[in-house]
Amino acid sequence: MSSLVKRNKTYHLCWYQGEKSCSACDGKKIIGNKACRRCRGTGEVNILHKKRLSSDRKTTLDYKAEFDNKLRRSELGLQDTKKSWTSFVEEYLAYSKANKRPATHTIDKRAMFTFTDIIKPFKITNISPQQVECWKQERLKSVSPAQANKELRHLKSALSKAVQWKYLENSPTKYVKQSKIPKNPSRFLSKEEIKKLLSVATEQMRLIIRTFIYTGLRISELINLRWQDIDFKRREVMVQAHDDFQPKDYEARAVPLHDELFKVLYPVKKESGIIFTNGDSKKYSISILEKQLQKLTREAGIPNCSPHTLRHTYASHLIMATGDLKTLQELLGHSSIVTTMIYAHLSKPHIKKVVDKLNYDL
Repeated sequence: MSSLVKRNKTYHLCWYQGEKSCSACDGKKIIGNKACRRCRGTGEVNILHKKRLSSDRKTTLDYKAEFDNKLRRSELGLQDTKKSWTSFVEEYLAYSKANKRPATHTIDKRAMFTFTDIIKPFKITNISPQQVECWKQERLKSVSPAQANKELRHLKSALSKAVQWKYLENSPTKYVKQSKIPKNPSRFLSKEEIKKLLSVATEQMRLIIRTFIYTGLRISELINLRWQDIDFKRREVMVQAHDDFQPKDYEARAVPLHDELFKVLYPVKKESGIIFTNGDSKKYSISILEKQLQKLTREAGIPNCSPHTLRHTYASHLIMATGDLKTLQELLGHSSIVTTMIYAHLSKPHIKKVVDKLNYDL
């Protein structure tokens, strides 16, 4: 915070803001063979600011109190140049836990903790674009490019929040680019593969697979689906929040209940509770359901099939039948049509059929 200095019967307000190269060591951090005493071996010193106030002590004290309060509320637009990285991580993760979905918060923690372990920054203002790039390169040694890109996006989000909170003037991640990944067509099951998978599945897993391919739900949405989320009269499946679950982007949506799914769900409907439970009558975890599906796909001889593949199966067959990307976006719960465009290539046969109907009678 600020301090008062009296000179020639006039009070001056003093505070430190920003940093500059140490003049004693010229930013070299050492003098001779010893660390510079003035900058303590950092090569930088804080910049002292002064403002002439008044000769009246009470007036200056009132001004100082108001000035300090504005500093705390960041109303002056000044940076907290002494904010440590550890303190920021703790503050940001608390914000993340309170405002983001649990899965997103988990990725935030992984990004922040790996950056801390690899770079070991002291102050948040000392982080450079080169350090961010170094962290990205180290992560690529142990995780896939897609995972590294995801963590980089979360780190960028965190440091953008640091700019908003006035801890940084600009984010050091601004010019760090994500790794380029070849875009392959989304994997989806053919009708024959669906039949093979259903033929080796238990009754419970057949119900789960049918729900995936007739609704396009995300795995987190399916394992949290309650009986009260299904309106059998209106033939709708509601994807909505519960005490321990929030849909992606916090957006509820309704998915039409297909006749084939109605036929298998209606006979086993209950008044309330989770629809799909494991052997302990508890809600499935994502990992357990993924493992059970992997086991089935091995038995059926179907490669590269995950719960998300079943969501792609719903989307792919639907777009091939209709070519309607906008409706598909709503059904899948995509916030942007750009995400849905990965299925655009599948709509081309449908488009060709439409164009073939053009007849000029020439």
